[in-house]
Amino acid sequence: MRSYFLASCLALAACGGGAADSPGGGGGGVSFGGAQDIGEFRGILERGEIPGPSTLDANGFFNEHFNEPPAPTCDGTLCLTPGVMIGKDWLTGGYQAALQISVNTNVDPTQFPRLPMKLVVVVDHSGSMAEDGRLDKVKGGLHTLIDNLQAEDRLAIVSFDDVVTLDAPFSSTSTLDRAQLHAIVDTLQPRGGTNIFDGLEAGFEQLGTTLESEKQNRVIFLSDGLATVGNTSRSAITEMATSYISRGVGLTTIGVGNEFDVDLMRGLAERGAGNFYFVEDATAANEVFTEELDYFMQPLALDLRIEATASTGWNFGEVIGTRLWSSNQSNGSMQVPAVFFASRTSQGGEQGRRGGGSMLFIQLLPSAHEAGDIASLTMTYRLPDSSQEVRQTLNVSYDRDPQEILEQPYLSYPQMAERYAMYNMFLGLRQATSYAESNYNCASASLGALRANAAPWSAAHEADLDLAADLQLVDMFQSNLSSKGASSETALATCPNADNPYGEPGYYGDDTYQYGCMSAGSGNASWLVLVGVGLVAVRRRRRS
Repeated sequence: MRSYFLASCLALAACGGGAADSPGGGGGGVSFGGAQDIGEFRGILERGEIPGPSTLDANGFFNEHFNEPPAPTCDGTLCLTPGVMIGKDWLTGGYQAALQISVNTNVDPTQFPRLPMKLVVVVDHSGSMAEDGRLDKVKGGLHTLIDNLQAEDRLAIVSFDDVVTLDAPFSSTSTLDRAQLHAIVDTLQPRGGTNIFDGLEAGFEQLGTTLESEKQNRVIFLSDGLATVGNTSRSAITEMATSYISRGVGLTTIGVGNEFDVDLMRGLAERGAGNFYFVEDATAANEVFTEELDYFMQPLALDLRIEATASTGWNFGEVIGTRLWSSNQSNGSMQVPAVFFASRTSQGGEQGRRGGGSMLFIQLLPSAHEAGDIASLTMTYRLPDSSQEVRQTLNVSYDRDPQEILEQPYLSYPQMAERYAMYNMFLGLRQATSYAESNYNCASASLGALRANAAPWSAAHEADLDLAADLQLVDMFQSNLSSKGASSETALATCPNADNPYGEPGYYGDDTYQYGCMSAGSGNASWLVLVGVGLVAVRRRRRS
């Protein structure tokens, strides 16, 4: 069985999908899995606390945005749709440029077949799940999942605390016994420790050694804590999970509470063709389980590879939003094992904010004044059940002096206005979380500078509901800092490294401080957001 596990955090930038008038009539974008929200970051702010840098995941942030995609550039299953953004950053007013590469699909998700599921849910019911009604939230989501399964789907339930219990093995009957499954969920009670290794391994084992190729084989893993019983090594848990994922098992992880192992849960999902979610309340739990069922379909394409080579006079700088991109100053590339539809298709709040799609930003650094080509791009992929490689190559150019600082940003197509705003909002929030570790005054100054530019942009783009939601986060963050004694009088220019919102030289985002590789990735959903070399386009699906 071919592995469909996706690369995740793939935040490929700017774009997120196909236009409504695409040749296919109903095509859109794709998500590559990984973090689907910034629920942990938002939850910390809502509790009046100060979030740290690790709580603001770039892929999760971009997934909480939907950006209307440009029209696709071809009539194939996947199409490269690159763009360029050149203007001023919102923190310092200094020069800012980014190359955006989006990938659209012409395929209508409503016409795409959904394979029956062979799904295992692994539920942590350790003692800590009693806090804040965490287990009740999870149980509500599981009831939603059971109600929304299709007749041909099959569900097994494994629960764990100190020990592992197979509560519901796969049924051999022709129909789902929903009443029995609901009853099993109702019996779950919090107790004991947290044996993540054995619980997750038992979930994988339910799918057997030979996967059914005509079904989607997937594990959904829920936990609220750190491993405290059994093999507690993060690397051992990851290695064990990867051995199953490599056989073709998909893995989605869901964190609840305030103390779960974010790095472990996110990393597992990135390796397993799945999403990582933070469930902060019952509404979010129901949204997550509905979304997971709606958009686990057959992959659109396999073995996707994107390559970018900088033209003479340009260098690549910081890369934000993926651990898949391997890069240096002149070229970069990434591979995604599988591409799926993404879920969010508008900025309406009826489905929440998560599910917008993954994205990636690549900072552009001009070294000459000549107009012309910026980069050449190549995309290759193959269709499922085919060994034939599909290839698309194109160039991206800019017809002005690359080093000119523009009063109004140059955006290569109108839809990039939202991506420009999203990119700058992330940079500003990230700098504020970084300063907040040691200097509340500078964190407050960063937020002040960010809001001073974001507010007028938002007023001029009233349809951008996601930007309005971002400003609410800025205001909560600022209020929390003030309550802890932060001064509003500090000038950002007096703060350390205030002129560099892009990180240290050679910083490529996601804790990688060197030119070189980043790994991970995973996928799902409806609106293709692919490589966002630079701008970010996406959609998001989370409760406002």
